[in-house]
Amino acid sequence: MFLHGKGKILTAVFLLLLLAALSLTAGKIDEVGDATIIQLIVWRLPDPTNPETSNRADCAVINEFIRLFPKIFAEKYREKYKDDPEKYGRYSWDNVKIQLRTFSGIQIEGMGMDSGPLMAIAGGVAPDILYVNFRQSDTYIQNGFLYPLDKKEDNYISGMTEEEKAFQFHPKTLPVIKRKGPKGEVHIWAKPTGGIMGKVILYRKDLLNSVGVPFPKNDWTWQDLYAACRKLTNPEEGTYGILFTGGMNESSNWINYLWSAGGEVIHYNKKTDKWQAVFDSEAAVEAIDFYTRLSAEPWKDSKGIIRYGYAVKDPSDWQKWNLGKIGFFASYIDEKLFQTINPDVLGMVPFPIGPGGHRAAELNSKMQGIFAGIKDPAIRDAAWEYLKFVDSKDAVEIRTRIMVEGGLGRFVNPKYLRMFGYDDIIRLAPTGWEETFNIAIASGKPEPYGRNCQMVYSFITKPIQKAERMEKDGELSAEPEKRRNQLKALLVNAVDIANEKMIGNVPPEEMKVRRIVAWVVLVLIFGTFALIFQKIIKTFTPKDYSVQKKKNGWQFQKYIWAYLILIPAVASVLLWQYIPLALGSKMAFQDYQLLENSTWSGVDNFANVLWDGEWWSAVWNSCCYSFLVVTLTFLPPVILAILLDEIPKGKIIYRVLFYLPAIITGLVVIYLWKSFYDQTEYGVLNSIVLKIPAIGYILLGLGLFILLFFFAKRLYSHQSYWVGSCFLLVGIALFLFSYSFAHNIFKSLPDSTAWYHYPFAVLWQPYEWLQNPKTAMLCCVIPMVWAGMGPGCLIYLAALKGISPDFYEAADIDGANFIDKILFIVVPILKPLLIIQFVGVFINSWRNSALILAMTGGSYGTEVAGLKIFFDAYTHLKFGPAAAMAWILGFMLIGFTMHQLRILSRLEFKTTGNKE
Repeated sequence: MFLHGKGKILTAVFLLLLLAALSLTAGKIDEVGDATIIQLIVWRLPDPTNPETSNRADCAVINEFIRLFPKIFAEKYREKYKDDPEKYGRYSWDNVKIQLRTFSGIQIEGMGMDSGPLMAIAGGVAPDILYVNFRQSDTYIQNGFLYPLDKKEDNYISGMTEEEKAFQFHPKTLPVIKRKGPKGEVHIWAKPTGGIMGKVILYRKDLLNSVGVPFPKNDWTWQDLYAACRKLTNPEEGTYGILFTGGMNESSNWINYLWSAGGEVIHYNKKTDKWQAVFDSEAAVEAIDFYTRLSAEPWKDSKGIIRYGYAVKDPSDWQKWNLGKIGFFASYIDEKLFQTINPDVLGMVPFPIGPGGHRAAELNSKMQGIFAGIKDPAIRDAAWEYLKFVDSKDAVEIRTRIMVEGGLGRFVNPKYLRMFGYDDIIRLAPTGWEETFNIAIASGKPEPYGRNCQMVYSFITKPIQKAERMEKDGELSAEPEKRRNQLKALLVNAVDIANEKMIGNVPPEEMKVRRIVAWVVLVLIFGTFALIFQKIIKTFTPKDYSVQKKKNGWQFQKYIWAYLILIPAVASVLLWQYIPLALGSKMAFQDYQLLENSTWSGVDNFANVLWDGEWWSAVWNSCCYSFLVVTLTFLPPVILAILLDEIPKGKIIYRVLFYLPAIITGLVVIYLWKSFYDQTEYGVLNSIVLKIPAIGYILLGLGLFILLFFFAKRLYSHQSYWVGSCFLLVGIALFLFSYSFAHNIFKSLPDSTAWYHYPFAVLWQPYEWLQNPKTAMLCCVIPMVWAGMGPGCLIYLAALKGISPDFYEAADIDGANFIDKILFIVVPILKPLLIIQFVGVFINSWRNSALILAMTGGSYGTEVAGLKIFFDAYTHLKFGPAAAMAWILGFMLIGFTMHQLRILSRLEFKTTGNKE
C-alpha cells in the first residue's frame, strides 16, 4: 500500500514537471470562465518591480496594450474568427483577453543574443516574439525562423497607414528588414522597436577634469582619443583610458574604427547576388594598427613598470566605469530615449573622425519578429498587435509623458517633446545631445547584416587578438611599412577564412578534391568502428560462451530478476545514448535546418571539416587540455593521499583543509579564480609572483626537477626505462616552465644592470594569466585541481588502508626508501584502481569544457573540440558540420577507449591487508 501511494505521488510529480515543460514551449489559448485568454511569450518584458522611471514607462505601455487588446480584437478579429472556427478554433471570441509572459532560458555570458534565442529555437522552446538585431537577421531569415510581416492576407504591415509606417520604420533599417528569404522571396521579416540606435562615446567628466584632459568636441579625431587615453591611464591609481568589450565578440569595438578609416566589413554585389568579406583593405590595416596601439602599446609608468595599452576589456571592469575609473566607453543612443545618465558626470560625443576625414559608427535597432513556428494564427495575430502597439505613436506618447512626470523629460529626444507638447522641457535637455544623436545617425553604418553575419565578429576578433598578442610579445615591427605588412597578412588570412566558412566560397575544383578525401576518411571511420566493436565484443565474451549458450540458452526463468533489473538500465542507455546517436548521425550528411526542410549534402560536411584549420586547432587545444587535466588532476590526488597517509599527527585537520574547496559551488570557484587571475598587480597571483625573485623560480624549478629525477633514477635502476624517461621529461618541462618566469625577469632588466642583481630581480609588469595563450589553458585547469584534489584523494586514502603493513616492513628490511615504497608497493597494488581512474579522467577531459567556457569563452587559444562543436551547432546553427566533427573526434578517441577496455577486462580484484 505504501509503494502504491508513493507511485501515485511520483506519477503526479512527473506529470507536473511535464506540464511545466510544455508551458515553456510557446503561447497558447485557454478558456477561464467566460473569458478566452491568449497567452503570448515575449523574449523580453520590462520588470514591474523595477522602480526606475524609464522601466515604469515601458510597463505603462505594456499595461495599456493589455487594457486595449480586447477592443482591438473586437474591432479587427472577432467576426473573422467566428466565421472560420476550423482555422481559429472553437473558442468563445466574445470576451478575449491577452496575457504576456517573459521567456526564460539559458544564455552564455558575453554571447547572450548569439546563444540564448538560438538554443531556445533548437530546443523547441522558442518564444512567440523573437529579438533580432542586424547581425543576426540573415541567420534568422535564411533558416526560416521569422514569419513574413507583409503578407497581404494577414493585413499586418499592409494594414498600416503611411503615417504609421513613417513613424515606426526608419529608412536606414529597410535594407536590413526587407530582403530575400530562404526561397528567394522578398518580404519584411522584422520590425524595429524603440527606434534606431547610433553608437556614441560616453566620457567621465570628473575623471577627465582630474587629469586636465579637455572635453572632446564633435570634431575630435583619433589622435585626440589616443592622447586622452594615454593621459588618463594610470594603473597605480586604477584609472584607464577606454573600456572595450573583450571575448570572442571583441571586434564589435573595432568595426567602428574600420568604418571611420573608410573601410567596410562585408560587401554585397547586386549583379552576382553574392556577399564577400572585405575587412582586409588598407583602411582596415590603419584601423587595426590604431586599435592595437590603444589595446597593447608598451609603455613605462612612473615606477618603470612596463604596461601595455590604455584599455581594459574584462567583464568585471564594468565596475571601474561605474566608479569613475575609466575615461571613455562606446554606447548606444536611442532615437526615442537618450541615455538616462547624469549629464553633470557623463558627457556624450560622436565617434572620433578617422584618417581622411571619415567618421562612421555602428547603427542598429532593437528589432523584433514573429516566430515562424507558431501554429495557431490567433497567437500570431496577437503577436503582431503587440509589435505594432509597443512602438506606435500612442506608446511613445505614454513613455514621453511618464518620463516628463518622473522628472526625466530632458532625456527624451526633443523631437518627441515637441511632438507631444512639452516644448518647455526642451531647454532643460543636456546641451549638444540632440546634435550628437543626429551626427551618429547621419554617419552611422548598419551593423553587418549580410550572409551568415551572425558569425562575423568571431572571424574578425582572431586577427585583432593575434595582433595584440604580437604587440605585447614584441613581435610587431616598429618599422611602419613592415608593421603594416604584418597586420595586413593577419587580416588577409582572416578574410579568406570568413569567405570560405561564413559566405561559403569554395572553388569547385577544390571541393571535388575535398569530397574524394572525405570518402576515404569515412570508409576508414566506419571500418575502424566495425573492427573495434567486434574486438570489444570478443574481449568481453567468455571463451566458452557459445557452448554454454547452446547448452543453457538465455535461461530467462532462472535469471528473471536479473533481467528485470537490467531492463531499466539498458533501456535508459538506448534511449539517451544510442537512439540520439543514430538519429543525430544523419545530420552529418545533411544541410540540417531546424524549421525548413533539411536537404542531403552527401559528404560535404566531412569534406569541409577536414580542411577546417580552426577545427584542427581546436583538436590540438583539446590534446593540450587533456594532457594538463590528466597530469594535474590524476596524479596529484594520488601523491596527496600518500602524503596524508604518512602524516604522523593532525591527519583529520589536513584532510578537512584539503576537502573544504569541494563544498564551494562551481560558480563561486569560477569567480574566485577569475579574481585571482586579475591582470593588474593587485590580483592575488600577480601580487605573489611580482614579489618572487628570479632565483626563487630557478630554485623551484630545480626542486621539482630533482624530485622527479630521483623517481626516474630508481625506475632506471629497475629497468623501467620508458616510465623513467617520462618522469625525467616531465621534470625538465617543469624546470623550463619555472625558469620561463625568471627569463622574463632577465629580459625586462636594463643592459646596465650588474650581474649580481640578476638573481634578486623581480617581475616588473603584471602577468596576463587568462589573456595570454601561453598560460590561459593552464589557468583553466588549476581551479579544477584546487577544487577536486581533496575529494579525489579520498578514494586513494581508502585504498591505501587496504595495503598490508607487512609489505612496508619487508621493504624496510630490504633497505627500500620512501620513493621505492611508492613505486614498487603502492603503485602495483593500486594499479587496477589507477587504471579505472585514469580512463575516467581521460575521457572526461575530452568531454568537459564548461570551465573553459566560463573562464575564457574559448578565446586566447582555449577553444577545445567540445566548445568548437557546441559553438558551431548552437550559436552558428551548423548542425551538419558539428555532427561531422563529433564523428571525427569519436574516431580519434575510439582506439584509446578500446585499449583501456581490454586492460580493464583482464583486471582481477583481490582483497589485501589484514583479514582479522
